[in-house]
Amino acid sequence: MSNTASKTTKPGSPSKATTFKVPEAMRHAVPKDQNAYLGVWLAANPTARIAPIVGVVAEGCLPAYLRSPNGKRADIVRMMVKGMSVALFLKEARRLGGGYTDLIAGLLGGYSPSSPTWGKPAFTLTAVA
Repeated sequence: MSNTASKTTKPGSPSKATTFKVPEAMRHAVPKDQNAYLGVWLAANPTARIAPIVGVVAEGCLPAYLRSPNGKRADIVRMMVKGMSVALFLKEARRLGGGYTDLIAGLLGGYSPSSPTWGKPAFTLTAVA
């Protein structure tokens, strides 16, 4: 007999949303550890969705940290701008040669600390429980 509890919500009741908050340590971590921070949160929140931050990323535009509007990175970031589930994003981004690195760049505001927008996220991750 199982003793596990399940989460249920009544129809019409508000659902709880969880938003990923970038820990300060993640900003200074090596990429391997950044992937681990994000991977742990995603494992606990499989319904996570990517959403551009209004005012940082204009509708249909690319974030300022992206230097070129063409190429692999631009195509990958365009998927994030559209807003989609993280699971679908990772599947599609991996086909183009991207994935976690691009997702983390969006959460940190660039691909490296030398980026002028570093520390200003362009995207959020939110999961509904």
